[in-house]
Amino acid sequence: MRKVFVLIITLSSLYGAPSEDAINASLTSIGSEESYDDINPLHNVRETYATSYNYHMKRYQVTKEEHAKIAKQFEEANIPLYFSLIPYCESNFRNDAHGSGAVGLWQFMKQSGRTYGLTIKKGHDERTNICLSTEAAIRYIKDLKKEFGEWYLADFAYGLGEIKLKRLIKKNGSNKISVLLKDPEFKRGTKDHFIKTLLLDATIHQNEIKEDSTVPPEPIQG
Repeated sequence: MRKVFVLIITLSSLYGAPSEDAINASLTSIGSEESYDDINPLHNVRETYATSYNYHMKRYQVTKEEHAKIAKQFEEANIPLYFSLIPYCESNFRNDAHGSGAVGLWQFMKQSGRTYGLTIKKGHDERTNICLSTEAAIRYIKDLKKEFGEWYLADFAYGLGEIKLKRLIKKNGSNKISVLLKDPEFKRGTKDHFIKTLLLDATIHQNEIKEDSTVPPEPIQG
């Protein structure tokens, strides 16, 4: 009897998997002309990333109000709302996050933070200020979009760095998602962040399919 109870609790904590249509809508929102079917590395990601997907969705549920403020900043800047979800994978949406010299919601390093207008000194680090660091992230993402021409490439550059991304595009003779994600030199961490953010965006912003309230969403198994 106890085993059945544990199983019910486990399944009830999982969130519905985004549909392929929702994933395609998310891809379109960041400028991809390729669909889910065209991008082999995306196949089966809903199963492969089940654990991290559910982890980030739980975090989203308890930070909805804070995220809504960030999403509004991105909407006003005419940037796809996909980008407002990056902090869930970067810092677990924590403004006090620290890691390898990076700090805050957007995990800015000191130099990049200062470049985009943040004051960083002893006792006063604006990387931990949600509003100001988000404004800096918006400026940075806009610059990346201007440099690379597509929103999804701006996302890749955010994780890889501009020089690395330019080299991979030149090496492959293509800037398509399906090509770049398969390159063994494309950092696993950046690929993981892209896929996790895509799944979150497909669920939170792009899933416009009407749900029958009498039928619960199919959970991601993992």
